[in-house]
Amino acid sequence: MLDSLLTYSSHPAWIILIIIVSTFMLEDLAIIGAALLAASGKVAPEVAFAATCLGMFIGDSALYLFGRAAHFSPWLAKRFQHDMIQRQVTPLQKAPWHQLALIRCMPGLRTFGYIACGLAKVPGWTFTIANVVSIWVWAAAIFSVAYVFGKQYADTMAEWLWWLLPVALIVFVLGQRKLRQNMEEEGLESTQA
Repeated sequence: MLDSLLTYSSHPAWIILIIIVSTFMLEDLAIIGAALLAASGKVAPEVAFAATCLGMFIGDSALYLFGRAAHFSPWLAKRFQHDMIQRQVTPLQKAPWHQLALIRCMPGLRTFGYIACGLAKVPGWTFTIANVVSIWVWAAAIFSVAYVFGKQYADTMAEWLWWLLPVALIVFVLGQRKLRQNMEEEGLESTQA
């Protein structure tokens, strides 16, 4: 199935574009997918890793800029009144480096967290440097593990990977939803107390 998907276009730029765009949706799965593509020889590991990091940087920066734009756009400001975003603003104003590292490690917080960075007026250079460092460390850890396992089990993995991938995607999405629900419930409890 992987071969049939990849023969749609033999140009490696399509694979790179797919890796970059996939990071906008499910970042961690995009890292794993890029590593498995590299392990299977469909793209060079350095190129797959760079494309992953670039996609993560573009997506995170766009969310940050949306948060900054909310200071000038009442429409955006109204949309970002979500409790998950507002709870992160004060900690980001007090300790942006520490909070940015935590946001990277907490998949359920990323979207809200980077918007909150803009709302908290975290300086652009602080956000950029912390974001680049956290992207590189996080992506390198996940990519290297997936790449090693992909290389080690490439022969047997090709047969069952495409059946496991949709299951992993569903489990991941449901896990993210449950994590957000738990965090929202905790937020409601803390505001009522």
